[in-house]
Amino acid sequence: MGKIYSVFDKYCILDIIVGFIFGFYTAIHHNDSQLWVIATIFVIIFALIMTLIPIGVAIYSKVKNSEDISVAQLIEAFLLNVAMTAVCFAFGFVIGSFYIGNYILDNGTLFR
Repeated sequence: MGKIYSVFDKYCILDIIVGFIFGFYTAIHHNDSQLWVIATIFVIIFALIMTLIPIGVAIYSKVKNSEDISVAQLIEAFLLNVAMTAVCFAFGFVIGSFYIGNYILDNGTLFR
């Protein structure tokens, strides 16, 4: 396992926490017509910010230990950041919607 993955494993909990909190926040403020555009932009920008940490570690390892920078690992770290933030955002949005009651039941029953 390279340096990029070890750093990514340590900071991936932030993706989960921030995604869930932002999903819960958007469930409360769900009347915005641009909600999904804002959510998509937030997820991508947050994933870019979280990918800067492994990029910094990769550059530091290149300078300090003459290790190669793997672009494939950096792209994979970015995509994993996007996926973890987006999935936790969706869970936060659904749980927040149930919590505040802005969901539509099918004929008064949720499950049959």
